[in-house]
Amino acid sequence: MNRELYKRYMNQEIKRDLLDSDGILLLKKGSILTESMLSKLNVGIDRIEYVTQSSETRQGYNRLLTGTVKEVREIFRKVKSNKKEINRIELTILPTVEELAQEQRLSLLLEGILGKDDYTYRHNIGVAILSSMLARWLHFSESDIQLVTLGGLLHDIGKIQVDDYILTKPGRLTKEEYEAIQQHPSYGYQILKEHSTYSEVIRLMALEHHEREDGSGYPHQKMADDIHPFSKIIAVADVFHAMTSDRVYRRGHALYDVLKQMKEDAFGKLEPSYVYTFIQKLMELSIGNQAILSNGQIVEVVFIYPDEPFNPLVRCNEQLIDLRSSELKMKQLLTVEG
Repeated sequence: MNRELYKRYMNQEIKRDLLDSDGILLLKKGSILTESMLSKLNVGIDRIEYVTQSSETRQGYNRLLTGTVKEVREIFRKVKSNKKEINRIELTILPTVEELAQEQRLSLLLEGILGKDDYTYRHNIGVAILSSMLARWLHFSESDIQLVTLGGLLHDIGKIQVDDYILTKPGRLTKEEYEAIQQHPSYGYQILKEHSTYSEVIRLMALEHHEREDGSGYPHQKMADDIHPFSKIIAVADVFHAMTSDRVYRRGHALYDVLKQMKEDAFGKLEPSYVYTFIQKLMELSIGNQAILSNGQIVEVVFIYPDEPFNPLVRCNEQLIDLRSSELKMKQLLTVEG
């Protein structure tokens, strides 16, 4: 760790326990970082950033994300009358979203992308952030990560040609209304093809994000091998964000329930390897957060096992419980740090 990083983190307070990759405690919550401690820590800079985060950081992240939502809303509204406005997304929005996608604190990330206001526009940003994270977890190149992030921002652009009444309808859609919704991927592809400078792969992410591995998706019922890998990433992020968000017709589902449902849908609907990576890495971000067990106990997640991410090592007071070998199971994961 270089001198600049020493200066950055010197004398900062550890906000939560710092563990190594095996779940061994390195520093206790409340410790003050000294030069000696920093020199001995063999952990990544993201781990240090995580355990020293402050309320100011939280407020800054939320302000930045909310401001970006407003910018996307403004651009998308202008696109309705001038389709070429869509080209502004890459220069004005993409850099900020790439910055937002660096966030590694689960509670802060979800608080931002699942905000209650402007679902239509926040969804585009949430999907872009989650897609960017998943592409990085899958070890895509930096240029491909950027393409995936941009594709996430633009994946639902076709909805500008769907009646607002249908998009915000609180009740069940009629057959005709649902068929209208199913046209938005085709609309998006055409808008990007006719009015933007974006590449074919960006257009495909708009077209294919509702296609499914077994051919049950829309608009063209494509099968697994016919769907672009980038579109498959957008599909995973889109499903997760839609299921966890509050909508006009229902409340969002709990994070843990959504991840378990996504695992069940991995074969047949979504690319299995992408889903498993998404679940594993998102669960790893839950380290330091609270969970409720099947007996009602509130515990802290301290380690996620690669082979069983839904049965982590947890701590109740000073007792460690390995849920892989316990009769107790996790009932709910809370997006609140312990």
